[in-house]
Amino acid sequence: MNKILYALISVLALTSCAKSYHIQGTSNVSSLDGRKLYLKITKDNSLVSIDSCDVLHGQFTFSGTLDSVKVVQVFMDDVSLQMPVVLEEGDIVLKLDDAAQSVSGTPLNDKLNTFWKKFMQLRNQYAEIDHEEGVAIMNGHDEQATNTRLIKKALRVYANGDKLFTNFVTDNFDNALAPWGFFTRVTYDMTPDAYPLWMNDHLYINAISQLPSWVEYIMTKAPDTFKNNPAIVSFYDDFQRVQKEMNGMATPEPTVSAAALGAQNPNIAPPTPAELAGDTAKTE
Repeated sequence: MNKILYALISVLALTSCAKSYHIQGTSNVSSLDGRKLYLKITKDNSLVSIDSCDVLHGQFTFSGTLDSVKVVQVFMDDVSLQMPVVLEEGDIVLKLDDAAQSVSGTPLNDKLNTFWKKFMQLRNQYAEIDHEEGVAIMNGHDEQATNTRLIKKALRVYANGDKLFTNFVTDNFDNALAPWGFFTRVTYDMTPDAYPLWMNDHLYINAISQLPSWVEYIMTKAPDTFKNNPAIVSFYDDFQRVQKEMNGMATPEPTVSAAALGAQNPNIAPPTPAELAGDTAKTE
């Protein structure tokens, strides 16, 4: 009897010590009402659902236990709602509104929300530049001169994004935000056709050319906890191999894919500047 009682007490003690998350969500998006939302994470280059709930009258709730702190994405069925959330202990407040999305209530989510707002502002600037180009051409301005001027403007936006990611990753080396921020930058820079058509080639080549030095900078600054993250280890090994192949220092593998380079599943990537511009098929 005493052994059984002791076992029950031990189980209750372990249960009470288990960490848990609780997300209280609201939305004014009518298309979400009555639909099911999912929290998904990338695992082995596949999206895995770890929690789900229904949206009823603009309200929804996620809750569960935590084995580790992780960054997840919110989905409606198979459609990403372009909102990352940190699953950590505490009460998390998530808003999915027409005008803006936000997450708050816990330390890492507050940090993520601040970063995400700045990141989306930068992405919107690409869309604004695309709109500015269209207006200039309609007003009879020289197309080549206009594009040259605005590409320089877009490159300054990219430079601001570079600083934003660098500071975000290095400031969060001690938590789950650093690997997430690292792979978000890598995925975004390695995505072809991520920009409005007329500026895409210039900005994509710029991003690809700067990515290796940024990766090396981060790895030089990173503590062992970051470097030993299994996803980071896998990515960096493949990344170094590809760089050696490109520099003629190693025999190329039969195929090289974005997945082999450690890029995250594109289904969880935020909207591209071209998508924000609302006209991915624009001709030069």
